[in-house]
Amino acid sequence: MLACLKGHKDVIRMLLHRYKPDLEVLNNIVFGDVNSSQQTFFNVSVLWVATSINNFDIVKLLVEHGANVNHRTKTNSTPLRGACYNGNVEMARYLIERGADAHLAKENNDTNLMVSVFPVPLSPSLPSVHCPVSCSIYSHISPVDLLTVSISSLTRDLSNCRYSSTDLVRWYLMRIDAVNRRGSYPLYAVIETNPDALMIANTLDQEQQSTGPRSFLHGIPILVKDNVATNDKMQTTAGSLALIGARVNRDAHVVYRLRQAGTIILGKTSLSEWSNFRALNKSREGWSPRGGPVNSAYVANGNPSGSSSGSAVSVSAGFCAAAVGTETAGSIVSPSSVANIVGLKPTVGLTSRSGVIPISRFHDSIGPMGKTVEDVALMLEVMQGVDSRDEATQKSDAIRHENYSQFLHGVEGLRGLRLGINMTKELEAAVNNASALMRSHGAIIIDSVNFTDINDHNLFDDLWSLLLITFPEDIANYLMALNNTTIRSLTDLIEFNRNHTDEEFHPLFAPNQDVFEWSNNVTKLLHMNQSSLLNKTRLWGGQLSIDAMLIKHNLDALITPDVFSPLTIMASAAGYPLITVPLGYHQSNGEPYGLMIAGTAWSEAMLLRVAHGFEQASHIRDQRRPMYAERD
Repeated sequence: MLACLKGHKDVIRMLLHRYKPDLEVLNNIVFGDVNSSQQTFFNVSVLWVATSINNFDIVKLLVEHGANVNHRTKTNSTPLRGACYNGNVEMARYLIERGADAHLAKENNDTNLMVSVFPVPLSPSLPSVHCPVSCSIYSHISPVDLLTVSISSLTRDLSNCRYSSTDLVRWYLMRIDAVNRRGSYPLYAVIETNPDALMIANTLDQEQQSTGPRSFLHGIPILVKDNVATNDKMQTTAGSLALIGARVNRDAHVVYRLRQAGTIILGKTSLSEWSNFRALNKSREGWSPRGGPVNSAYVANGNPSGSSSGSAVSVSAGFCAAAVGTETAGSIVSPSSVANIVGLKPTVGLTSRSGVIPISRFHDSIGPMGKTVEDVALMLEVMQGVDSRDEATQKSDAIRHENYSQFLHGVEGLRGLRLGINMTKELEAAVNNASALMRSHGAIIIDSVNFTDINDHNLFDDLWSLLLITFPEDIANYLMALNNTTIRSLTDLIEFNRNHTDEEFHPLFAPNQDVFEWSNNVTKLLHMNQSSLLNKTRLWGGQLSIDAMLIKHNLDALITPDVFSPLTIMASAAGYPLITVPLGYHQSNGEPYGLMIAGTAWSEAMLLRVAHGFEQASHIRDQRRPMYAERD
């Protein structure tokens, strides 16, 4: 009975398996708090309690082991009444299909139909789901699998009072403590945790009980990349020691929107220092002097890719419900691909970059990373929005949706879509299988669309030059707004690194600061070419490449298994969106790889639709768990 009250499904399963307890033993239960009104319910069975606390998983477990679906309490209340009171149609249907008598009424003739119609109890027979002051179960063992649980599942459990956000934060913090920096294979994905996370969760729990949730993300713990400003007790450093102690004036706009929606900023994720824009000749991505080397949760010594390495690994390792990453050219889709998660780089301007340590105001984008396409869609709904501090968000042609989940139609969403696929020899079999799978669900696949046919081969060089030109001004604008620091320019950063070579340089991961120095020494002639380079790269990346391919073949989206294909550079140059979804695992070492989907500007709805259709058809992520994230 106690395990049922606390929602401990695994404990109940163990007890049923080992001891085969009598499920019809009756107890008297008191609901409520000692400081408020209490109600006592007499002669209740464990199944009656399970329906009363609205825990469908436990209800099914008990019924499968022979619990009486028509048990009556002292007042003739039945388990079905609990399902009706809580408005749980699935639970009610399940009980009726297994013999529950829908016509049994309480002693005062309150029927199940009556309690279904009225949102408040007609008599003090059933506890409201909001009666407890706290839904916390105070267990150190999570009743959900943090490696796989989706945001929608967490939200449903929080709404049903199965556990609290405080519990959830505690479980995530325990996982981070056990796996992030301990053991023989630490992941180094989280750079720091929020010391106020538990307090914030408790406040949100109380709010949920008193006034209800702010949004679908209420009480959901997430992590954000360490180049995204949080105006709290945490640092914002881009992984560099140069910004330790510097204080931001406000949250980044996306963080503000996430907090307003009730999400809990659990901590900051590690990254390739300065978003991979400091050093060349690196042996791998994901290292910063502040965070250390991020490790793949799937492959020993595997390159986690970057620069949003920590965000990707944190999601795949179950450190958070979802994460925030940033991308200039591949920094969300690439690490998401090798972490076996979903990552979305939005159209530049769909989400605000204010409060984000920049590379280029023309190309930077901030986006969600999650275990499922639905998780990413739910995050995007909150993150997107107009911001007076980011001119790119004020574009008149922007296409925004407050509800991106409406475009998730499962496999039916593939029907009738025209998708152009770029083949690669290395992954030809996987691409052929993916094509056949999508065809079987009604998609029209155009094979062997060549992404380089009409691409300017100088696009990468021109884009690189443009980034070098814009970085000094953009980083200076960010640094000038900070408090408690003397670092105000790219020159200051270069000098700091020279004075701290032992800490800021690594012979394998960051042997130099060539990119900083090249950018700082860009000639006036190149600066004069900034406008022409911007127009040229946008034209060649968008209208003459991605858009041209879509129009030529009458396509809804472009697809490739190669996140390093020219498509990534085209999307960066044009500011167009990308999404990646799990596709498979390399036979040699088990490293995951993803299917990347691209479209024109503001086509996030279509990309989510395609990604969700393939995800629901394939269930690739479910096929293999990250072996280096299994420790408790």
